[in-house]
Amino acid sequence: MLISVCCIAALFVPRATGQERREPVRIEEAGSIEATGADEIFDLSGSVKLLHGNTVLTSDRVRYDRLNGIVHLTGNVRMIREASTLHADAAVYYENDERAVAAGRVRLDDELDGVVLKGARMVFTQEPHRAVATGEPDMAWQQDESRINIEGRRLEYYFTESNTLLKALAMDSVVVVDEGEGVTIYCEQAEYLKSTQSARFSGEPRLVKRQENDETDIEVTGQDMTYAFDNRAADVFDSVKVVKGSLEGLCDTLRYDSEGQKIELLSNPVIRSAHSEIAGDEIVLELVDGRVSRAVVTGNAKGSYAGEDTEGTNRSTIEGRSMVVDFEGESVRTITAQGNAVSSYNPSALESGPAGHNVVRAKEIVIELDGGEPVKVNADGGVDGTYLTPEDENGNR
Repeated sequence: MLISVCCIAALFVPRATGQERREPVRIEEAGSIEATGADEIFDLSGSVKLLHGNTVLTSDRVRYDRLNGIVHLTGNVRMIREASTLHADAAVYYENDERAVAAGRVRLDDELDGVVLKGARMVFTQEPHRAVATGEPDMAWQQDESRINIEGRRLEYYFTESNTLLKALAMDSVVVVDEGEGVTIYCEQAEYLKSTQSARFSGEPRLVKRQENDETDIEVTGQDMTYAFDNRAADVFDSVKVVKGSLEGLCDTLRYDSEGQKIELLSNPVIRSAHSEIAGDEIVLELVDGRVSRAVVTGNAKGSYAGEDTEGTNRSTIEGRSMVVDFEGESVRTITAQGNAVSSYNPSALESGPAGHNVVRAKEIVIELDGGEPVKVNADGGVDGTYLTPEDENGNR
């Protein structure tokens, strides 16, 4: 039989006059109750329901220390604050600061934002208005058609005044997974902001983009990183490095655009493959099914290439105002230089004959490569070709 609050109100013993009084927990329902009048200890069991301000507490068993304002809840614990519900095996609730410390299989459901926060231990406070989860915690929600999951050794979940998500912090060995996008981000700290639907990562962040039926992943590292969950775009700053198999890119700032299927390398960008190196003011890598298909280089475009047996000093070069580099796998297949294009090829690196190199100038130069060696060269528009020997370069013509 349930005992309602009206049946147990008489068991409360008023405090002494002049003693500061906090708002006590109110017992709404209980299957059975035992109480002592001297120390005001209440033992309740059987579908217990308590109220404290806008907080509803339910569990199988409750031990309520009314004098000290401490509630011990055991078995099927739930604490409800508006759209948020805390589930646990056991919890301790403190009247004075409306704080709950939960343990066991702890789960916080934010029904309004669709977020689930789990951990072995969780502290739910009113000031600051947050939940802190430890013990292999994780946080998950549905973003469009993808599931987002955040793990770390400590997760902090901050609420607005209306108990909806404001922001979340993850610390120590953080792993963030965007399942639908195939993106995993590793770092030491992550801060997620609900207002922008984005997260900022620090502590050697590393983004891994996986593509089905592709043997190599795209990996991006830097000192600072942001990731937008609405359009799946990442911005990476300071000592940035992007790797796709044997293809490597370096720059100061990078933007990964999933919707546009491109990676923009900004500020001192350089890309390197097994036989080639390309630089310019800005480089955009175009992706097809997660693979790098082309690089578009703008501003002071410069490239160098060589076969496997060629020494570094004998590399051939090409430059122009802009450049388009087409890839076959992760190797450069063709280089197209445009605008005052200049190509310098050193045939003596692998062939017999006098030392020197061919220099071609044109409006556009297209070089087709195989293993770093040119197999076809086309020049168009104001073509001028010369062969320079070391004596020519020293001014002895």
